[in-house]
Amino acid sequence: MNWTFIVPLAVGAAGIIQGGLNKNMSQNMGLTMALFIGNCLVVVYSIFLYFLAAKSPESVSELFKLKANTVGFKWWYVIPSVCGFIIITGIPFGISKIGAVKVTVLIVVGQMLTSIFWDMLVEKIPMNSMKALGIFFSMLSIFFTLK
Repeated sequence: MNWTFIVPLAVGAAGIIQGGLNKNMSQNMGLTMALFIGNCLVVVYSIFLYFLAAKSPESVSELFKLKANTVGFKWWYVIPSVCGFIIITGIPFGISKIGAVKVTVLIVVGQMLTSIFWDMLVEKIPMNSMKALGIFFSMLSIFFTLK
């Protein structure tokens, strides 16, 4: 099996586990404190990854390697962190209100719709009949899941 397919599955599982545990932590300390603790640790992990990529570039994937051009900050560089903040605050909030299954289904809907436009407009990957059919059946499952 191609490991490339395992990573998104792991990311999906991690998102729900993180959101559920953050929801549970928020019952004891509030979501703001749970997110603060979690994001402080993300900074520590990011610093570790940075130094690993800097000191041992052969040990990281090409995507994680540091590039020579680090100047020229663009305004849209803040968008991924805003998206991350929405994800880490929205998932535990949603789970606390409607449960993990409904949150997951709605996340997948949002991801599918956004990915259609991203592929077509940014990556220049055209829509085809098999993708459309897959999206149709995925959307059909929402009818059964959200009841």
